[in-house]
Amino acid sequence: MSLFWTFSRQLFFQQSAYRLNFWMEMLGLFLQLYVVATLWRVLFEQTPASFGAMSLNQMITYAVLGMLIGSVLSIDDGVHTYIQTQVRMGMITSDLMKPVDFMLHMMARNFGLMVTRVCFFLLPPLVAAYFLFDLMLPGPVEALAFVLALLQAWVILFFCNFLFGLISFKTLDLLGFMFTYFALVRFASGQIIPLWMYPDVLQPLLYALPFQAVFYTPLGIFTGVFSGAVIWQNLLIQTAWIFGLFLLARLIWTRIHRHLVVQGG
Repeated sequence: MSLFWTFSRQLFFQQSAYRLNFWMEMLGLFLQLYVVATLWRVLFEQTPASFGAMSLNQMITYAVLGMLIGSVLSIDDGVHTYIQTQVRMGMITSDLMKPVDFMLHMMARNFGLMVTRVCFFLLPPLVAAYFLFDLMLPGPVEALAFVLALLQAWVILFFCNFLFGLISFKTLDLLGFMFTYFALVRFASGQIIPLWMYPDVLQPLLYALPFQAVFYTPLGIFTGVFSGAVIWQNLLIQTAWIFGLFLLARLIWTRIHRHLVVQGG
């Protein structure tokens, strides 16, 4: 466990060292928040019946929080991009030689990145967005469930990205798959468009994928789309996805590691 915190702390300091990058990313984030809030406000005022029982305040909270969570649960930069870079540069051996399980090592690095982004790109912008866009706030139980759902969402996304990154051991590069993967996650996770707004024929497929547990579950809890027993039911579904993805990632990584051949040195 001490190694886990060591790797996490190392990445925290590494990520917090680039101040110009931080302010530029913060500026871009607030521009995105303004755009999505304005877009959903216009759409709601034109066709309020399309949003069912959702209020305008709920919808703007959903859209703004989706952008903020997306800045923490990033699919642009994560364990998959790190594995791809290490494999392509031939540096993956330095990770494999560390006296710690490879998957645990990758999770520790990703945890440090997540903590950094929560401190810088979620909490301060969330407070600012609350006053700028008049966001709704959940009750104490829903807030606790939201934090738990967000933590489980990070674990689920880590395993999805880890599995995606393992492809680079076979192809050396993920560029050919990146666009499809990014589009699939954004489309099927409910980050931008709530799942209940998709056509009925698509919804069973989207609910059967793990990506809806990454964004739609925490967003649904925070905005009141889920309530009562439905909240705990969705948390249990997240837990089931964690166990399933962990077993799948462990199985595939074991097979890849068993047949891995490192040349040179």
